[in-house]
Amino acid sequence: MVPGLTKAAILLAVAATATVLAQSTTAEASTAAARGDGTLAYASSRFTTLNPNARARLDAAAVWGGAYTASTGETVTVFLSDTYPQDPATAQRWVEFFASLVHGPEISQLRAYILPLREVQTFCGRQALACYSPGRGMLVAPGESTTVDASAEGIVAHEYGHHVAAFRNNAPWDAIDYGTKRWATYMQVCARTETGDFYPGDESQTNYELNPGEGFAEAYRAFNERRLGLVESSWGIVSSVFQPDANALALLEQDVRQPWTAPTSTVLRGKNSHTYSIATPLDGSLVLRVAAVGKKTRYRVELTRGGSATIRKTTAAGSSIASRANVCGQRSARIKLTRTAGTGGYTVTLSTP
Repeated sequence: MVPGLTKAAILLAVAATATVLAQSTTAEASTAAARGDGTLAYASSRFTTLNPNARARLDAAAVWGGAYTASTGETVTVFLSDTYPQDPATAQRWVEFFASLVHGPEISQLRAYILPLREVQTFCGRQALACYSPGRGMLVAPGESTTVDASAEGIVAHEYGHHVAAFRNNAPWDAIDYGTKRWATYMQVCARTETGDFYPGDESQTNYELNPGEGFAEAYRAFNERRLGLVESSWGIVSSVFQPDANALALLEQDVRQPWTAPTSTVLRGKNSHTYSIATPLDGSLVLRVAAVGKKTRYRVELTRGGSATIRKTTAAGSSIASRANVCGQRSARIKLTRTAGTGGYTVTLSTP
């Protein structure tokens, strides 16, 4: 929070900034507004990924701006098209808008390009409203509202959602395709991908609406619009199955502010046969290693998820085994150890998401 400002004052300032942003970068807006048929708003390629050729051209684009310091003390890099008046106050207002979004340290890795729509589409594609490059943190978006369904701020927030995901860990999957760890677990992204309902990372016309990476970005956009008191853009570019409820938004915020970073490791030791019940509240990789203690000792290992055994192995005498399985919608697992030879014990090393 900015020293000396109340939460209400900050929200009022953000709302005012959004209004000024809409007014201060309208030099090219009339051309886009003249289209007026809403086709861009519902185009399947409304938001796309910036390809390597476009990234190279963007590096050479006619822009002004650079690294600015937000009122939060954070550094935010913003470039604006040369077709916009070179007014540092305009760049600073965009910097403050980015800083007002729920974010983490990834904001310092952002390179935002604010351009007229016609320039955006030369880099992102003919029907796209914006695009993002996860490899370099490059965000390209229009400086003015281009349709009645989405504000410039809403479009920018959507793209920043991709930037957030690019800097979050959802192993063994890419968060930019699947969404962040807790959000994706709650939305059953893994299970619904396995059943063919979702298509992570698929930007094609056929499957764009069921791409959870885009669903996450839209949920992030909606969360920030509501939080900042902005007019909420319509929900139309991705399937309504991604439309967030209160739980989804709470988990999304947690993923942004307190991201999941690594699996949890547990060591279990015992002797004789035993069965363990393991909680698996998040989707991801479960890694199991069982070591038999004693030269003649053997253990049969069964790992059960969702009522069916997915791993059945037996250690060699005095040796160990290791196995990996994905937790995909199952909220618990069972490990059954049965000693089949010898008198020694065991050591289980377990890694859960």
